[in-house]
This record gives sequence, structure tokens and C-alpha cells, in this order.
Amino acid sequence: MTPPEEMIAWLDRRIASAMAWLDDHGKGSKKPRPDHEIETKLDDVAKFEEVKAAYLKALAKRDAA
Repeated sequence: MTPPEEMIAWLDRRIASAMAWLDDHGKGSKKPRPDHEIETKLDDVAKFEEVKAAYLKALAKRDAA
């Protein structure tokens, strides 16, 4: 199993990457991408954050046991 610190770092990198893409290609950029691509990336960020929260909750539960 992947060590928890490594998994959290990986999730943080994925979130940061998607946010950077949104900064570069989102609605506020000079040449925004089509709305469906922006919505997909926003959905990716939300899902990665949800996975991270669930992972941290599971780690806390495991550590408490």
C-alpha cells in the first residue's frame, strides 16, 4: 500500500495541477478553453478534494482504533 504521506502529496499535486490549468485556460484567461473542458476540470478538482477528505477521515479513524 502507498504510504499515506505519499498519497496525500500525490492528491495535492493533482489538485494543484488542475488549478494551474484553470488559471491558464479558464474563463479568466486570455484564450479560455470551451466551457465543457473547464467544467470537466472543475469537476476533477472537486472529486480530488472529496477523495482527499475521505482518505484523511479514514486515516484518522484507523489511527484512533
